[in-house]
Amino acid sequence: MLWDIAMKHLWRKKLRSLLTIVGVATSVQMYLTFTGIMVLYRNAINDQIGAFAGKAVVQQQMEKISGSTDFTSSGSSLKPETADALLAWNGIDRPASSKMVYVTIARNLMPYLPPAVLVVGVEPGHEKAFLGGFQVVAGRSTLQNPDEVILGQSAAEYYRPKDQTKPVAVGDSIEIQSQAFVVVGILKPAPQLFSNSVIMPLQTAQTVFDRPGAVSSVILTAASIADLPKLKAEIAARHPELTVSTQEDLQQTANVLLDGMNKFFALIMNSIVVVAIVIVTIVVVVAVMEQRKDIGTLRAVGAGRWSIFGMVAGQALVLSLLGAILALPIAVLLTRWGMSEFGGLSGVLSVWLQTILVAMIVGLLASILPAWQALRVDPLEALRYE
Repeated sequence: MLWDIAMKHLWRKKLRSLLTIVGVATSVQMYLTFTGIMVLYRNAINDQIGAFAGKAVVQQQMEKISGSTDFTSSGSSLKPETADALLAWNGIDRPASSKMVYVTIARNLMPYLPPAVLVVGVEPGHEKAFLGGFQVVAGRSTLQNPDEVILGQSAAEYYRPKDQTKPVAVGDSIEIQSQAFVVVGILKPAPQLFSNSVIMPLQTAQTVFDRPGAVSSVILTAASIADLPKLKAEIAARHPELTVSTQEDLQQTANVLLDGMNKFFALIMNSIVVVAIVIVTIVVVVAVMEQRKDIGTLRAVGAGRWSIFGMVAGQALVLSLLGAILALPIAVLLTRWGMSEFGGLSGVLSVWLQTILVAMIVGLLASILPAWQALRVDPLEALRYE
């Protein structure tokens, strides 16, 4: 009976109920979106770090973030003779090691992620130093001529001609700094650092960007992973002016960045939850004021306080849960339009199911004030007032 009364009141105020549901759905969708952004950051950073297992990245000492190291930095600069000396070090897998130069072509709108397009200069025949185990989906993963480039998938899309619908393919020509290059390879789907890369011969990159002899860093692959700590210690002792970063050091950087971003997004997401609570609270408070006579009558015929509380909480829960349900198709559409960081439909459903719990909490918290008002209704005064 009490449930019927609560639902009939929501139905009588259809427009107000609908607008409330839409408001909650918007809040839930924002919650889903920011959760997806955090997943994007975490996966992108961790995947990139995983690609440098067994390697040491040596570069100029740059500004640090809470003791962490910055990679990759196009602002780093090593002397050519220092780079050559590092590559001659004992215990190095020379074919999988290389001098590198990085040039940012387009910046990423999202902070702490790799540039949207990054030129990577690498010694021909040593492409494995940067690519590691990443393979090409078409063409080859080696550079044989000065005018050849290997593109990540995002870079191939970036250089897509405006009059075409498909990304650049193997054999196509692209222009960088007014110089033509032939695409000889397209990488398989990979983390952003690699997907956004334009890989070209080191000397070509130095010439095209007017950086003769420039070296941003040296990537050293140890002949044995077990020798990597020793290699790092020896280089750090011989070259204290340089930073030697292994996978563990890069992971430390990631942890610092992710911790800061987690706090930032948690603040935003908590604010979203508070907004949803306020929206539902206002609507249910107004509903209780409109139902004073009904509540007074129910109290007069013996309805208990918990029954009244359940009726009010039911209205808040229905509005919150319907809003969460409405957010699902919106999330699916956004995923189809590019928010793939959720991991496809299954990822959306997983995160969305978590927001159902959030919606229930929102409904319960939003019902506290109006339920308290309903419990304070005096049956005689309510009937007399009406």
